[in-house]
Amino acid sequence: MVRRRVKWSYRLATVAGIQVRVHLTFLLLLGFYAWVYYLDGGLKAAAGGVTLTLLIFLCVLLHEFGHAFAAKIFGISTPDITLLPIGGIARLARMPANPWQELAIAIAGPAVNVLIAILLWFTVVGNLPASEFSLIDTAGGMLSAKLLAVNLLLVGFNMIPAFPMDGGRVLRALLATRLRYVAATRLAARVGQVIAVIFVGASLSRWGTPMLAFIGAFVFLGAQQELAHARLREAAQGFRVGQAMITRFNTLPDSLKVAEIAERLAASDQQVFPFVDEWLRFQGLANRQELTQAAQELPPQAAANCVVRRLPTVSPNTSFDHALQLMQESSEPLLPVVNAAGQIVGLVTLAHLAELSALRTPSLSP
Repeated sequence: MVRRRVKWSYRLATVAGIQVRVHLTFLLLLGFYAWVYYLDGGLKAAAGGVTLTLLIFLCVLLHEFGHAFAAKIFGISTPDITLLPIGGIARLARMPANPWQELAIAIAGPAVNVLIAILLWFTVVGNLPASEFSLIDTAGGMLSAKLLAVNLLLVGFNMIPAFPMDGGRVLRALLATRLRYVAATRLAARVGQVIAVIFVGASLSRWGTPMLAFIGAFVFLGAQQELAHARLREAAQGFRVGQAMITRFNTLPDSLKVAEIAERLAASDQQVFPFVDEWLRFQGLANRQELTQAAQELPPQAAANCVVRRLPTVSPNTSFDHALQLMQESSEPLLPVVNAAGQIVGLVTLAHLAELSALRTPSLSP
């Protein structure tokens, strides 16, 4: 049997059409905290520490649902939310073009944490003297007080005006009401990178910790990635797929047998192969690694098309902006371009958008 690509995240549930997924590394985080608390106080402490961690990430999950439900109001779907050791990621199908919509979506997440903190205060922690907050532990009612503090911390951290935190998107949205989208993103990214440098510098001080350096690096790289994505969005506007699609590539017949794969791969250095039927209609796509594994593990007379993936298709007249949106929704860096008869006539990739962005970058000024 052909080995599929390793899956790093798995679906836990589906809520309101949104997949809730957990990354495998999240389990390592749970194991780490269980071990740390166990060393500190045995099984009871370990159970309390894991419980606290799970409740914190429940708050993180609700935070991400805040973004998702706010996006839904503006007609933007959220295919999935993934929990990672560093937090959660709500993958929106597209970013809103209207800065006020982006502002509302960005604020919705921290607003959920504010609401959770208010509920915890009035229902559980309201009678706790402020002098006792320093005694907060993971047992009994103190657990709720700890969650209150954590939710306030999540609000403060997420509202730092730096990508990829919500505060960076809030700043970009406010700037975008006066500037072009890319110019606003550039300015917001620079602010975030200055903050990142401050974090790294603070980590080297006598009161600093390595975590500050990690956060600084995370913020700096997040700002660069957000700026690159904004340039792609602007480059995509006004262009059609047919203007810059790949038109020279090899296809494989849908009738191809496993025994013939090696010969086809040897004749080309192509990394991705579209499968077509006898009328050249697109049937699916497989990469070189998947085909190589099939050649090694499947019977020679088996159909090679058993490893193909079905992708959304676009026409030559499709806008690059829409193609980019489809790539985000499908998590694919490539889309087949087909004509009215369903015949494949080209391939469009994120690399093409990046090249187009690079060509247009000199004209991108505030």
